[in-house]
Formats: sequence, structure tokens, C-alpha cells
Amino acid sequence: MGLMELSIDTSTRYASVALSKDGEVTMQLAWRSEQNHSVEFMPAARRLMEQAGVEVRQIRAVFVARGPGGFSALRVGVSIAKSLAMAQAIPLVAVGTLDIEAQPYLGLGVPVCAVLPAGRTTVYTGMYGAGDVVGKSADGRHSVGTIDDVISSVTEKMLFCGEAAGDIAASLQETMGGMVRVVVHPPPTRYPSVLAQLGYRRLQASDTDDPDTLQPIYMRGAQFEAVQRRMPPR
Repeated sequence: MGLMELSIDTSTRYASVALSKDGEVTMQLAWRSEQNHSVEFMPAARRLMEQAGVEVRQIRAVFVARGPGGFSALRVGVSIAKSLAMAQAIPLVAVGTLDIEAQPYLGLGVPVCAVLPAGRTTVYTGMYGAGDVVGKSADGRHSVGTIDDVISSVTEKMLFCGEAAGDIAASLQETMGGMVRVVVHPPPTRYPSVLAQLGYRRLQASDTDDPDTLQPIYMRGAQFEAVQRRMPPR
């Protein structure tokens, strides 16, 4: 099968692992973690690679969802990705989880807001402008807040998507009516193929991450906003 890329996403309870060739997924597994990712992820990854007939030495790059997300969940995926990159001396590319959620809806001519659960009544949001094109990363407008905060931020027609979209759909549509369109379907809402595509584009541009210094974006509002301020625009 030749050299492959491995994509890892453990941002939330919904996890995935995939193999791709030049950014095109050839095999994938996605599941809802009933125990925790530290117990379930490695057996799933081994099963995927065995089914595909791929050995670790054939992995030429690793792509990982960086967050935001759950503390323990993210730590598992990012730690595995960093360890693999260092052990095999291969490139590591970290992709924002909100970018993965928003990517399928960019380029439609309307602003997009991707939402992820941030605990209890709060959500993480990533805002993408109407002029953003497919493949463009976040423009830096990220925040964490309550559903009321999200509603108050809507000033134009907007499309909402992401894992938390179903949780806030009723409130959004009741308050904003035709101002919003909410994409609601059962999770998982993130596709391994999107992570693979975004990761591969950065790999081609030699835009990789240092496994020694890469840190996840955990489910903490202050840390999330601080990390976003430090991240250079893409």
C-alpha cells in the first residue's frame, strides 16, 4: 500500500482514527467511547492497521485534532501523535477541532459558526467569514460562552454546525428564526477525511508542528482564548 498518513481525533467522547494516502482516506474507524480513550484508542488503531495491512514503519506523517475538547480525551490523542512522530522521526501536523467541524460548510457564501460542547451550558465557537474558502484555517475569532452569548453574537444570516449544534438548535431558531440555519445530525459530526485533507495540505506546505512543544487546547475558556491569541494566522 506504500507510505500512509495516520489521522487521530480524540477531541470529545467521539473518536476516530484513519489511514490516508496523499490526504485521501483509505480506511477509517469512528466510535463513541464508552470507557475512555486511553483504554479504547490503541486497540482500535491496531485493528485498523492490521485490517489495512499497514505497519508502523509505513506511516510517513501523523495528523491530530488539537482541540478544544475534553482534558483527558485530548491528552490521549495528542500524546499518542507526539510519541509516534518522535519515535518514527516523521512530521506532525495538529489541526484545530473547530476547523474540522467547519470545513465541510466553508465556501457556501454565508458565515459559519462551528460549536463544540464546553461543559454544562457553555460551548466553544469558531467563526468563519462568508468569504472564507475551502481549506482556509480559522481566522482567529474563537470564544467560549453560554448559549445566550452565542445568540447575542448573531448579527447576520449564519450557518451553525458541529457537535453541539443539536444542543442549541431550538434556542437559536426560537430566538433568531430565519437568521440562522442549523445543521443537525447525530454525532460524530467530525469526519476523519476532513482531518486528513487539512493535515495533508499543511504537510505539503511544510507547515508542521514541533512534537516537543505542541500542546492541546483543553476545555478551559481562559486557556483556549490565550492559545488562540498566540497562534499565528493561517
